[in-house]
Amino acid sequence: MIKKLLLLLFCLFSFSAIHAEKSWEINGIKYNLSDDGTFTISGTGDMPNYNSPADVPWYNDRKQIKKVVIKGDVTSIGNFAFYECEYLTFLTIPNSVKSIGSYAFENCRSLTSITIPNSVTSIGDDAFENCSSLTSLTIPNSVTSIGDCAFHLCRSLTSVIIPNSVTSIGNFAFYDCSSLTSITIPNSVTSIGESAFESCSGLASITVEKGNTKYDSRDNCNAIIETNTNKLIAGCKNTTIPNSVTSIGDEAFKSCSGLTSITIPNSVTSIGDYAFESCSGLTSITIPNSVTSIGNWAFSYCSGLT
Repeated sequence: MIKKLLLLLFCLFSFSAIHAEKSWEINGIKYNLSDDGTFTISGTGDMPNYNSPADVPWYNDRKQIKKVVIKGDVTSIGNFAFYECEYLTFLTIPNSVKSIGSYAFENCRSLTSITIPNSVTSIGDDAFENCSSLTSLTIPNSVTSIGDCAFHLCRSLTSVIIPNSVTSIGNFAFYDCSSLTSITIPNSVTSIGESAFESCSGLASITVEKGNTKYDSRDNCNAIIETNTNKLIAGCKNTTIPNSVTSIGDEAFKSCSGLTSITIPNSVTSIGDYAFESCSGLTSITIPNSVTSIGNWAFSYCSGLT
């Protein structure tokens, strides 16, 4: 009987310890995790940038975090701040925040929507990577750069608006956003990283706004073309390659499973590495005699081609 009573007291103590309110104070900013899963940040200044998730003081409590509320004059969300908070469903970012750090919300798989305020100027590398439940996103006019892999593996994301303030889109920024159906590149963008829209198998429309001096979507081609080089760098399942294109870049159509047929015009002289790799729906392609160079693995895993 005594053993059972001691065991019961131990279990009750353990349960209350697990769910007890916790708090931290770092460089004048206070952090509080309440027993209902609300994580509140208050104070003035930047959150610390951590080198790894293990360095974050509340990392071991990440599965308890369901709601994040930022108050006061917090000016940044630090690297790895909410990495792998897989039960986080609600997030409020105030106008005081100017930057969202690398890996800040990576693997927050329950987060369905976010509102990024007009104060934010940069979204760090991998900031929202694998937020697999995220369905919509509006990037405000204040943002000038979208980091590498920022929205990589956000497979439920159906729409995204990139504002005219953005000048650079990082490598793999929207890689494998398979539910994304359309994308518009504003005339402010002067740098699009490697494979930024690779494996976006649902993409049916790609448009570069008129007035962009670096890229274009001439002849309503549903693709991104480097204007000066006439190289097609990103296509989709509805792309028509214009006669003025002279090369198809590395990985331009990689994993575009919705692509069923494509005609390559006589103007094209080279097809890059992995250009059509894993285009599993591709059943027809015409390659003209003008093509003198076909890159490594350009048509590998195109199971529909015979």
